[in-house]
Amino acid sequence: PTCSSDEEKKCTRPAYSYIALIAMAIQQSPSNKVTLSGIYDFIMKKFPYYRSNQRAWQNSIRHNLSLNSCFVKVPRTEGNEKGKGNYWSFATGCESMLDLFENGNYRRRRRRR
Repeated sequence: PTCSSDEEKKCTRPAYSYIALIAMAIQQSPSNKVTLSGIYDFIMKKFPYYRSNQRAWQNSIRHNLSLNSCFVKVPRTEGNEKGKGNYWSFATGCESMLDLFENGNYRRRRRRR
């Protein structure tokens, strides 16, 4: 589809991997943990492209969370945390994964041939 310059941000897919999007969502959280719906909300608010075709990319987010050992489920504590589902955070030792995103640069790296 063709886009006007005003709509270009909405039409253009951001140059970030799903892992980078998840890491951004976790990092922006004051407690360094966020629910699955919190990850979705962060992505849709920050990147208008993801406001459409939600089923496909949300499935990819869940896939990346469950298969990447640097992301772990953190159970809600009893009493003061209402809602359902677990939080997601970085596994112990994987905080250094953020070093992969040099100086906050989350953009995809070019593949080496």
